[in-house]
Amino acid sequence: MNCLENILSDISNFSLVIFGFCATLYTVIYSFILNKKDALSEISELLKLGNKVPLHTLKESTYINYIKRMRKFNRYIIICLWFSLGIYVLALIFKYFKLYNLELKLSDNIVISGYLVYVLLILTIFLFSQIVILIIRSLNIYNKSTKI
Repeated sequence: MNCLENILSDISNFSLVIFGFCATLYTVIYSFILNKKDALSEISELLKLGNKVPLHTLKESTYINYIKRMRKFNRYIIICLWFSLGIYVLALIFKYFKLYNLELKLSDNIVISGYLVYVLLILTIFLFSQIVILIIRSLNIYNKSTKI
């Protein structure tokens, strides 16, 4: 059973790292959103004062689209953040309450020992795939926004 404990330790460490990564990425994206929102309010004030320059309306629509895309991206990050925190907590509970010892009897001959660890491992692999998708999406956003 020491192997299952090691797997749980690795899962909890990985989940905590992903939690930190998502929390950092969330705050960075949030600051970008606030920055664009401030710029948008300045442009909105200029438009309200009657300075209707086509460049201002173009910037306004660009900023609005940017904010919408980043909010959607940040929602995805929040889901990954909470999912990683949930996996971390479950791994700690399974480890310290020795729930990795539980067995699942499928029939008289077949007994699966430590099935909860394997379920948690599958969830961790799913989380890892979501983080890879998150990185790919952030690279796509980066490439689109920095294109000249």
